[in-house]
Amino acid sequence: MVAAPVDRHPALARVRRALLKSPRLVHAARSLYSWPPLTRTRAFRAFVHHRVAAADRALPEVVPRVAIETALTCNARCVMCVHGERRMVGIMDRALFQRLVDQLARWGVPEVCLSIYGEPLVDKHWLERIAIVRAAGLSYSFYSNGSLLTEALASAMLEQGGWTDVNFSVNGYSAAVYERIMPPLRRERTYGNLQRFLALKQAAGGGPRVTVSCVAMQENVHELAAFEDFWRAQPGVDRISITNRTDWLGELARKDVGQPVRNRLRVIAQDSWHAPCPTPWSSMFVYHDGRVAPCCDDAALRKLVVGDASRDSLRTIFHGPGMSALRDAHRADRRREHEVCGSCHASWPWV
Repeated sequence: MVAAPVDRHPALARVRRALLKSPRLVHAARSLYSWPPLTRTRAFRAFVHHRVAAADRALPEVVPRVAIETALTCNARCVMCVHGERRMVGIMDRALFQRLVDQLARWGVPEVCLSIYGEPLVDKHWLERIAIVRAAGLSYSFYSNGSLLTEALASAMLEQGGWTDVNFSVNGYSAAVYERIMPPLRRERTYGNLQRFLALKQAAGGGPRVTVSCVAMQENVHELAAFEDFWRAQPGVDRISITNRTDWLGELARKDVGQPVRNRLRVIAQDSWHAPCPTPWSSMFVYHDGRVAPCCDDAALRKLVVGDASRDSLRTIFHGPGMSALRDAHRADRRREHEVCGSCHASWPWV
């Protein structure tokens, strides 16, 4: 969701702030946003453009959400991921990472996500990066498959503090299904790592909010109930997320693994309105080589690039010509004409 923009109606602004604090209300808002009888109306278009205008007014003061791809390399070849079909490797240069964190601290960004499309724990300097983040006064979150989260590593991370959230991607319950979907990882090792980490979190009396996530596919849909029951019973798990597989804007060759279970985003029909997306007003994703994108759906080809953080500051890029041109296209209802955004069949709600 977009960072809350300035609103000319204080009462509505108060309601919106209260809504954003409640996951249940946010989910309800997303469901309402995806209701076709509503989204086809002129009133809905007017609402979205009202939110765009509010985001424009707030833009000079916006502090975006930022994700840094410390590692593009992954140790898994999941069947629903672009890593399963092409070789993608890379580790961010330490000096570049230090500059980025320093910029975020000066900008007032309170937290950074330390992953995009790789497995961050493959990085041998992972703990050093966390130390850099903590020294700058930032907190952090990340996504991981959990296969490399040893007890020693988990303990060190908990001791450093500032770890707010972690999302573990665990796409199977039984060993047969898990290992078919996430080769060459082994179910016993990953499940053991996560259970030991959860025990450490409980013993410490605190730690990150833990989400265990799963992409619903033909291979695992029959055991999703068992998956949920198992993880719901684990002390320290705060949320279980089961989502539909994305097609990565058509970049994934295999098309037959998706299993619709719980729609997280509104899927745009080919003949419907491509509403402006809030991410150009709210987010920045810095790839391992310094290239910057406003969203992470362009997973493999990475054509949606608005700047290069190895040359320019993140703040300059956020307010620069690349991001501005993308906002202009969305604002003017030209999203469908855009090479990348026009291929995207999902839309985040403007809450």
